[in-house]
Amino acid sequence: MKIKNRHRWLWCAIPLTLIVLFYAAVGYMATSVLVAQDPSRRGIMNRGPQNYGLVGETVSFHATDGVPIKAWWLPVTAPARGTVIVVPSGEYTRQVMLPRAAFLVHGGYNVLAIDLRGHGESGGRFMSPGLVERLDVLGAIRYVRSRGERGPLALFGVCQGGVASLFATAESPDLRAVISDSAFPSGYDVFRNLRDYFVHDPAGSRGRTGLVDPRKPWVRAMFRLTYLPGIVSSVAVVYYLRTGVWLGADLVSSLSAASRISCPALIISGEADWIVPPADARKIFAAIPNPSKTFLSFPNASHDGAWSSAPDRYRTAVLQFLDSSLPRVQ
Repeated sequence: MKIKNRHRWLWCAIPLTLIVLFYAAVGYMATSVLVAQDPSRRGIMNRGPQNYGLVGETVSFHATDGVPIKAWWLPVTAPARGTVIVVPSGEYTRQVMLPRAAFLVHGGYNVLAIDLRGHGESGGRFMSPGLVERLDVLGAIRYVRSRGERGPLALFGVCQGGVASLFATAESPDLRAVISDSAFPSGYDVFRNLRDYFVHDPAGSRGRTGLVDPRKPWVRAMFRLTYLPGIVSSVAVVYYLRTGVWLGADLVSSLSAASRISCPALIISGEADWIVPPADARKIFAAIPNPSKTFLSFPNASHDGAWSSAPDRYRTAVLQFLDSSLPRVQ
């Protein structure tokens, strides 16, 4: 009788173990995008402030959890109207923000252009969908004040950097405005949009993502598995086990942060962005309670493509927003 019970237990335990191992493997592969050290995120520093006619200083400080952060301090020559901290997306270093930093400096604003953790010359073992990066931004705010800058402060972030900026704005009373370009309402929303792309667009007609080639059958087969129930939860659990950071069931929601923002906000979206469609961007906009908010949409612009699609309109809109939102320095 005992032998039969043991066999029954094994018949239950083996499938259960295989299911657990399957979900653990999927979670491990999915979180490796955020946890594994990717040399491409470090980039090559082949451009600098001098290439854009700016006078810059390479500076170092720490995120509020101690991670070392590198940045460029780009001051104006005349008295500044304020300081803007620019925060790149999760695929790039601070170099990509130099064109935008240039028009900000020429518009009368000091700029601090930072490398997020795990990118460029900054430290850090892993990244997240903007949650831990908010600590980099909060450290940047503290650094600007440590330089003796007492003028108004604003944040200007893109994608993951935009989410980090929303979180930091919700937590810091020192900020007077925030600009968020291509930020997503949650990590799950991005995951869902990428999954649908890899499964239903095998030709990759909507452009490259920087992840893997959707034309490969094994890639599509792997992403089909992510439609199974519980996959997202397994990603959150495995990420926690690997990093000690809990992302939540929605893999970080920026909507909770947006709902606590009391300063003026500018939300920028590309109408051809399928990674963060305008409808997703409008969820963030709707969550911001402050009536001093603006939604700016760019036709035919892809993800983080608004600036390149219409630089003159983009520049004018950003500077007008800052000029009208930040109090004048007396």
